[in-house]
Amino acid sequence: MKTGRWLTGIGSVVLFLTGIGHGTRITQLQKMIVDSGMKAPLDAILKGCWLVFSGEMVALAVIAMVASAMSGGGRFVLICAATMIFNAGLLLHFVGPFFGVYVSAVVGLFYLAGGLMQVKQPA
Repeated sequence: MKTGRWLTGIGSVVLFLTGIGHGTRITQLQKMIVDSGMKAPLDAILKGCWLVFSGEMVALAVIAMVASAMSGGGRFVLICAATMIFNAGLLLHFVGPFFGVYVSAVVGLFYLAGGLMQVKQPA
Protein backbone atom coordinates (compact mmCIF):
# COMPACT_ATOMS: atom_id res chain seq x y z
CA MET A 1 0.00 0.00 0.00
CA LYS A 2 2.90 2.33 0.69
CA THR A 3 4.10 2.04 -2.92
CA GLY A 4 0.60 2.82 -4.16
CA ARG A 5 0.46 5.93 -2.02
CA TRP A 6 3.87 7.01 -3.32
CA LEU A 7 2.74 6.58 -6.93
CA THR A 8 -0.42 8.57 -6.24
CA GLY A 9 1.63 11.23 -4.46
CA ILE A 10 4.05 11.57 -7.37
CA GLY A 11 1.15 11.87 -9.80
CA SER A 12 -0.51 14.45 -7.55
CA VAL A 13 2.61 16.63 -7.30
CA VAL A 14 3.08 16.53 -11.08
CA LEU A 15 -0.60 17.35 -11.67
CA PHE A 16 -0.71 20.10 -9.03
CA LEU A 17 2.35 21.85 -10.48
CA THR A 18 1.02 21.42 -14.01
CA GLY A 19 -2.32 22.94 -13.00
CA ILE A 20 -0.63 25.95 -11.40
CA GLY A 21 1.64 26.39 -14.43
CA HIS A 22 -1.31 26.06 -16.80
CA GLY A 23 -3.25 28.74 -14.93
CA THR A 24 -0.36 31.19 -14.98
CA ARG A 25 -0.22 30.93 -18.78
CA ILE A 26 -3.50 32.85 -19.07
CA THR A 27 -1.54 35.96 -20.10
CA GLN A 28 0.07 34.03 -22.96
CA LEU A 29 -3.39 32.82 -23.99
CA GLN A 30 -4.69 36.39 -23.91
CA LYS A 31 -1.94 37.47 -26.32
CA MET A 32 -2.78 34.57 -28.64
CA ILE A 33 -6.46 35.57 -28.58
CA VAL A 34 -5.62 39.16 -29.50
CA ASP A 35 -3.18 38.09 -32.22
CA SER A 36 -5.74 35.72 -33.75
CA GLY A 37 -8.50 38.31 -33.81
CA MET A 38 -10.90 36.08 -31.89
CA LYS A 39 -14.08 37.94 -30.98
CA ALA A 40 -16.55 37.77 -28.11
CA PRO A 41 -18.02 35.54 -26.81
CA LEU A 42 -15.48 32.92 -27.96
CA ASP A 43 -12.57 34.71 -26.30
CA ALA A 44 -14.29 34.66 -22.92
CA ILE A 45 -15.35 31.03 -23.36
CA LEU A 46 -11.77 30.03 -24.15
CA LYS A 47 -10.35 31.90 -21.16
CA GLY A 48 -13.00 30.42 -18.87
CA CYS A 49 -12.34 26.87 -20.10
CA TRP A 50 -8.60 27.42 -19.72
CA LEU A 51 -8.93 28.44 -16.09
CA VAL A 52 -11.54 25.76 -15.30
CA PHE A 53 -9.17 23.10 -16.63
CA SER A 54 -6.36 24.52 -14.49
CA GLY A 55 -8.62 24.38 -11.44
CA GLU A 56 -9.67 20.83 -12.29
CA MET A 57 -6.05 19.70 -12.36
CA VAL A 58 -5.30 21.28 -8.98
CA ALA A 59 -8.51 19.89 -7.44
CA LEU A 60 -7.90 16.35 -8.77
CA ALA A 61 -4.36 16.42 -7.43
CA VAL A 62 -5.61 17.35 -3.96
CA ILE A 63 -8.48 14.84 -4.07
CA ALA A 64 -6.19 11.99 -5.12
CA MET A 65 -3.61 12.88 -2.46
CA VAL A 66 -6.20 13.02 0.32
CA ALA A 67 -7.94 9.85 -0.90
CA SER A 68 -4.68 7.91 -0.99
CA ALA A 69 -4.23 8.55 2.73
CA MET A 70 -7.73 7.25 3.56
CA SER A 71 -8.67 3.68 4.22
CA GLY A 72 -10.66 2.60 1.17
CA GLY A 73 -9.58 5.71 -0.72
CA GLY A 74 -8.19 3.66 -3.60
CA ARG A 75 -11.57 3.80 -5.33
CA PHE A 76 -11.44 7.60 -5.35
CA VAL A 77 -7.91 7.49 -6.75
CA LEU A 78 -9.20 5.21 -9.52
CA ILE A 79 -11.91 7.77 -10.34
CA CYS A 80 -9.17 10.40 -10.61
CA ALA A 81 -7.24 8.02 -12.88
CA ALA A 82 -10.26 7.58 -15.14
CA THR A 83 -10.72 11.36 -15.29
CA MET A 84 -7.10 11.95 -16.31
CA ILE A 85 -7.13 9.18 -18.93
CA PHE A 86 -10.40 10.56 -20.34
CA ASN A 87 -8.86 14.07 -20.42
CA ALA A 88 -5.83 12.71 -22.28
CA GLY A 89 -8.11 11.05 -24.83
CA LEU A 90 -10.15 14.21 -25.39
CA LEU A 91 -7.05 16.37 -25.74
CA LEU A 92 -5.48 13.91 -28.16
CA HIS A 93 -8.63 13.85 -30.28
CA PHE A 94 -9.24 17.60 -30.42
CA VAL A 95 -5.74 19.11 -30.11
CA GLY A 96 -3.45 16.29 -31.22
CA PRO A 97 -0.32 14.98 -29.56
CA PHE A 98 1.38 17.56 -27.35
CA PHE A 99 2.85 17.92 -23.86
CA GLY A 100 -0.54 18.18 -22.12
CA VAL A 101 -1.69 14.84 -23.53
CA TYR A 102 1.45 13.14 -22.28
CA VAL A 103 1.24 14.68 -18.80
CA SER A 104 -2.44 13.71 -18.49
CA ALA A 105 -1.72 10.15 -19.60
CA VAL A 106 1.28 9.73 -17.29
CA VAL A 107 -0.58 11.11 -14.27
CA GLY A 108 -3.52 8.87 -15.16
CA LEU A 109 -1.20 5.86 -15.19
CA PHE A 110 0.36 6.85 -11.84
CA TYR A 111 -3.13 7.14 -10.36
CA LEU A 112 -4.25 3.87 -11.95
CA ALA A 113 -1.28 1.96 -10.54
CA GLY A 114 -1.52 3.63 -7.13
CA GLY A 115 -5.27 3.17 -6.90
CA LEU A 116 -5.13 -0.49 -7.92
CA MET A 117 -2.40 -1.18 -5.36
CA GLN A 118 -4.44 0.49 -2.64
CA VAL A 119 -7.70 -1.29 -3.59
CA LYS A 120 -6.01 -4.72 -3.62
CA GLN A 121 -4.56 -4.17 -0.14
CA PRO A 122 -6.58 -5.97 2.55
CA ALA A 123 -8.30 -3.63 4.99
